[in-house]
Amino acid sequence: MSELDTVNEAAQEAAARPPKDPFGLVLWLLNSLGTLMIAGMMVLIVCDVVGRSFLNAPLNGVAEISAMTIVAIVFLQLPATIHAQRMTRADMFLAKLQAWSPRAAEVLEAIFAGVAVFIFWIIFIWTWPQFEDAWQQNEFFGVQGVWTLPTWPIRLSILVGCAGAMAASALQAVLSLKRAVTGASA
Repeated sequence: MSELDTVNEAAQEAAARPPKDPFGLVLWLLNSLGTLMIAGMMVLIVCDVVGRSFLNAPLNGVAEISAMTIVAIVFLQLPATIHAQRMTRADMFLAKLQAWSPRAAEVLEAIFAGVAVFIFWIIFIWTWPQFEDAWQQNEFFGVQGVWTLPTWPIRLSILVGCAGAMAASALQAVLSLKRAVTGASA
């Protein structure tokens, strides 16, 4: 077993445990809800495939439900991903900058996090009126008379995810700026 495998196993074990800080715990719970939604969607798809293939009785709306569920899953899991600094990125330039000037790299990290706060704020303010309309008008998606589901839970998950992602990104920005000022490493 290589040292890299040990590091990966340790990181995976740490990621599986609930965080000790309250903010991290809330984001971990949102992430867990997203994981449960993945499991539920998998069960739904398997039931549809079995019903379609062996019983000639497919489930109605599985594709539409899965599409809407994926949106909810992404937004519920995004804040924990940001908080754990596990967003996928190409950091070749940042690694070179970190070696040359760690403080400049931290400032750049803070700028990236600030841009993320701005982007999630834009998504939040554009989604809020849609959530209100869906809630007040009792908006549904699906085929009336066959199956319908309300749209407000999906829109709510987008709002909650954006709020969490803004908070996690803001925290990352503050921590990066603190490290830039103090010269401490991440």
